[in-house]
Amino acid sequence: MKPVEASCNLCGKNSFKVREDDETPFRVLECLNCGLVFVHPFPDIDKLAVHYGEDYYRDWIYQQKNTRIRMWKGRLNKLEKRRQRGDLLDVGCGDGAFLKLAGERGWEISGTEHSSYAANYVSEALGIPIFCGEVFAAGYPDNSFDVVTMWHVLEHVTDPGRYLREIHRILKPSGLLLVAVPNVNDYIMQAAYRLVKKRPLKLFSKDDREIHLYHFSDETLKNYLVKTGFECLKISPDYGITEYSKKMINFIAAAFYYTTGFRIFNALEVYATRI
Repeated sequence: MKPVEASCNLCGKNSFKVREDDETPFRVLECLNCGLVFVHPFPDIDKLAVHYGEDYYRDWIYQQKNTRIRMWKGRLNKLEKRRQRGDLLDVGCGDGAFLKLAGERGWEISGTEHSSYAANYVSEALGIPIFCGEVFAAGYPDNSFDVVTMWHVLEHVTDPGRYLREIHRILKPSGLLLVAVPNVNDYIMQAAYRLVKKRPLKLFSKDDREIHLYHFSDETLKNYLVKTGFECLKISPDYGITEYSKKMINFIAAAFYYTTGFRIFNALEVYATRI
């Protein structure tokens, strides 16, 4: 392939194979050294922030509100089995539903959000002050938080390593990080999509509702965490799916994981602690 003027964000190498190349000038590459999959070049980040405006969030705030509250309750219940209430930062807090629930349960809550629409909505409609921008621009002091959550955020940023290093800095010693990301090895979902749509499920399209810049496997995500100073405690299926058909497919994939150990479910939910 034509040489790529880039280096892998995870391992620093610059040897890749092409996974997709039908969205000129964008290509999806896979690092031949560590297996990280990512888009190159990145789309304009300022335009991406505008992409996540009112139309993007409308269904979540209104039509899917009750379904998503049940999802957030399940996630928070799992978190609270590992940590008592304390200072919690939700990076990329979206419509703020998770933060609102955590605050009602007694957590001291903070949030960041790159979308100006979402940040304004959470601040004005929910009364929760939100920093609008990247987490490393927020200026939080060292050792600020007991828990940091990133619910399907890391796949959208241009520099996952920088995000994780910043979160390591602002977490308290032995603080807990909870990350959920799509699984690039969700083979059962990919097979179902191909069967129904008669075409493969693409990793990137500039017209996608959600534009993913990075695609993680359990191995590459764990390697990121180790490299940035975390101990990975647990990798398990993320059940944060509201669409019934996709939820059923994910349950099948999760059952296969618990039977065989192969992580081919739809998304990864990872608990890690700062070391």
